[in-house]
Amino acid sequence: MKKLISLSLTIFALASAPEAFAKMNSADIRAARSLFQSSGCTSCHDATGSAAGPSLKAIAKRYKGKPVITELAQRIREGSQGRWGDLPHPAIDYLTPTDASMLAEWILNGAH
Repeated sequence: MKKLISLSLTIFALASAPEAFAKMNSADIRAARSLFQSSGCTSCHDATGSAAGPSLKAIAKRYKGKPVITELAQRIREGSQGRWGDLPHPAIDYLTPTDASMLAEWILNGAH
């Protein structure tokens, strides 16, 4: 019985683990980088320095190991305010949910 409980807990832990940060393939990395540049993100975000918004490095550091790809993708598309200061993040609602998720994953993986 004890082994069954232990196995059940292990399965539950794996099923509820944070979103995977699998290595992105090179095509997705290029697509995400291009999307970042063409969507106006560079006007507020920089790879390592702070501009109007937080750096990509700071975002990745804050959320390291946390299951936030879906949440960040939603914030990218719908906008947000108050998470990095008073300046609001504008909605980029023309991005598809898939593109926003790819962009969020790229940022969380270090935006290489």
